[in-house]
Amino acid sequence: MFAAATALAMALPASAQPPPPAAQPAPTPEAAPRPPDAPLSSDTSAPSVPGAAVQPAREPGKVEATEVTKGQDALRTVQEAPQAHEGHFEFGSYGRVYAASDLRGGLGRGTNVVAFGPRIVDEGSYAELELRREDKFSDKVKSRIVATVALFPPFFHFSGKPEQAIGVRNLYAQGTYDKATIWAGSRMYRGDDIYLLNWWPLDNQNTVGGGVGGPVYRSNDGSQETILQGHVGQQRLDNPYQFQQIPVVAPIGFGTVDVTKLDRPRTIETFKATHFVRPGGGPGGFKAILYGELHQLAAGVFRDPLTNVDRGLPNDSGWMLGSQLTYFTGKRDTFGSLVMRHSRGIAAYDPLAVPITFALDRTVSGASETQVAASGNFETDDFSVMAAGYVRFFRDGSPGDTSTQKYDEGAIVARPNVFFGEYFGLSVEGSYQQRRIAIQNPNGDGPLTASVFKAGVIPYFSPSGRGSFKRPQIRLIYVASFRDSGTRGLYPVEDVFARRSVEHFAGVGAEWWFNSSSYP
Repeated sequence: MFAAATALAMALPASAQPPPPAAQPAPTPEAAPRPPDAPLSSDTSAPSVPGAAVQPAREPGKVEATEVTKGQDALRTVQEAPQAHEGHFEFGSYGRVYAASDLRGGLGRGTNVVAFGPRIVDEGSYAELELRREDKFSDKVKSRIVATVALFPPFFHFSGKPEQAIGVRNLYAQGTYDKATIWAGSRMYRGDDIYLLNWWPLDNQNTVGGGVGGPVYRSNDGSQETILQGHVGQQRLDNPYQFQQIPVVAPIGFGTVDVTKLDRPRTIETFKATHFVRPGGGPGGFKAILYGELHQLAAGVFRDPLTNVDRGLPNDSGWMLGSQLTYFTGKRDTFGSLVMRHSRGIAAYDPLAVPITFALDRTVSGASETQVAASGNFETDDFSVMAAGYVRFFRDGSPGDTSTQKYDEGAIVARPNVFFGEYFGLSVEGSYQQRRIAIQNPNGDGPLTASVFKAGVIPYFSPSGRGSFKRPQIRLIYVASFRDSGTRGLYPVEDVFARRSVEHFAGVGAEWWFNSSSYP
């Protein structure tokens, strides 16, 4: 039957044959799943789909993505911008841990009598752990997110309590657009420190706020650069001077609830201009800084818990102006620096401290602080000498001529280092400190004067090599502190420090810092 049908078809004329079926396009394959940034093949051979255009070769610096549709549409090639984002996590830390004896059966104790004494005995154990996220979205846009927690002593080895005092030191986000940097959050916002005194003499803020900064001038040869920075932040201590909650009758039900009676955070604005001069564009040169602060404290009402009487607290304010001049060689951490500053009003008090004496109007408008500090380091391949010192004149806001809050103080310290080979060294340190207080000396005429002389020796192992600021450093420490009668008179008679003129500190310790945004 099939043969007969075929013969019949051949016998019919061409015009009588039925038309052939319409040609159907080949089915378009489904696009395979692909990561967004995966490159496509650069093969320019004809595609298997009839009628589709030949894909051109991929252009350098671009990513090709193929968009395939069903039906009669041909393949289309879309040119996309390259993915420029780069991101990574960083971990950094600063820390120091000590165990020491007073050679009398007790723990080694600090012996400083000034606000910023040598750190060799009094710095104590402390650590910071920092986790940081760094992202680069383009050549102009970058971001940084920093979280730093601090571990405060005493560690549980000396308390028997597992809970550890933990503080948030940094928790902020920072973004950079071109040359401008903007940040907001909780931040340790500070400049250069004096290592031997464990102190930031010019700018050292710990607030929750935000800031902006960046270079505003740079010479063509790179020998000069000017950077401007500004910041505003707040802090409030859990102290009746700034914060108070009182119990009141609950509006619904029984019992009491706490309401905020006093709430007046200190607001601080800072302004900083830094100018670098590097002759010839080399690593050495000068850094000059002009720095200022404004402080405000709002008025409030405090309820006396003894009399249950409300008492008004007036608003208060203050300002600080300071400068810094630093010379640096850019080689082996050799430098010299001079800092001067003067504060008035509430700015004379550290933001993490509160006044204890006031003027008759309950303000501290008459308070003042003046300080001059110098530090430096001279280093060669075989030895170095670090040195620092300061003088400080503090006056509280009370109208009286005598007060424990009116005093002059100062300290001077030097630490020569000798390097033995690449990884070992020996430091010796000598220091003297004194505070003169505007109260009568009970043992004689004139104001009360307290002074301490310290002498110590520190052999150490430095795995990262020789250098005054190379860390980590694992140490043995011995320090003797010699205290005069004025110093002993600052302690209660029940305290052994009121009777002993010589104190010993012998122990072992370690200090490190690496990859930390707070300790560059």
